[in-house]
Amino acid sequence: MIEAAFARKFVEQITQYTEYNINIMNENGIIIASRDPRRIGTFHEVAYRIVTGSEEFVVTTKEGDYPGVLPGINQVIMLDGKREGVVGITGNPEEVRPIALITKMAVEAMLKFERQEEKLRLRFSRKDRFFNLLTQVEHADVQELRTIASDLQYSEKLCRVPILCKVRGAGAASVLSLVKANRLHTSEDISFTVDESHLLVFKTIGPDSFSDGGKGEIEAYLKEPLARIGDARLDCTFFVGSFQRAFSQYYYGYRHCKWLEEQTRRREKIVYFYDRLPSYIASIMPQSELQRIFNVYEKQLDEKFLQEFSEVAEGLIAANYNLVTAAQKLNVHKNTLIYRLKKIRDALGLNVLESAGNRFFMEAFYWYLLRRE
Repeated sequence: MIEAAFARKFVEQITQYTEYNINIMNENGIIIASRDPRRIGTFHEVAYRIVTGSEEFVVTTKEGDYPGVLPGINQVIMLDGKREGVVGITGNPEEVRPIALITKMAVEAMLKFERQEEKLRLRFSRKDRFFNLLTQVEHADVQELRTIASDLQYSEKLCRVPILCKVRGAGAASVLSLVKANRLHTSEDISFTVDESHLLVFKTIGPDSFSDGGKGEIEAYLKEPLARIGDARLDCTFFVGSFQRAFSQYYYGYRHCKWLEEQTRRREKIVYFYDRLPSYIASIMPQSELQRIFNVYEKQLDEKFLQEFSEVAEGLIAANYNLVTAAQKLNVHKNTLIYRLKKIRDALGLNVLESAGNRFFMEAFYWYLLRRE
């Protein structure tokens, strides 16, 4: 189907370069655009015969050959193998033949371009809606999610992990281009710009990646973009959320990324949600419950100790309890960090380097102290 607005626009443009009258007829043989406005809306018998038949073109030499048809050449407009309408040039057939062929080619090329642009606009519109449903609506309609995903050719059978990138300053669109240019970025990786300083990718993860929390695959995926980001002198951090398979759960994976961003104070290249899981669990506990657990500890210990405890806990959590990395993040010597850990062990009986339970205690107490502020 040829839109009347498109046909009028085409006739307006093409008639700037020729004195011949040009008509465009739709699939019903109705003239929808013409240099002669009196003919718009009238029936064109030859056009109807062409669009409903098998002829490629019809030449009329006399005005009385067909009702409502003047001498000239009328040719079918084809798009993707379908007869969409007819374009006609009025005049002596021998004179207008070269112009008629060029006009047919031009209208088909413009129509194809318009269709591609419309598909692109529709895709972006659908993708914007998809992004909104995935990240902003906690209980989105599952059927709508799946319908849009199918239109965009995204499979729900694949496991994906959300990766939120914070670009300090503006430039999210530029960073997203670098990420998508990565050889490991696939058509099944769902990507968006969130705003000027954030982009989001729901990255597909293979079944073999669960053994290391996806770190190997994610670091391989981000290696090339990180190098290009460094070359471009951009400052970014990637926050890696939780694995998700159902589209209805992507909302929570994205929230886990946002939580990581909010609680990460030190600049890092990649931060993993599963490395901070005890902290997350502690952070979602009601403050009143944490107060019942830790109020005596808080009152027993002086503020200087509590401040130092919070700094050490933050550094260790960010470094996944690696002493060398934690010391670097805290800008202290490794021996200084060991000394501070000894003070914590003496005061609270915690050996966080050897006991998972002690680590959980440290992180829960840290979150209690952080949230009381």
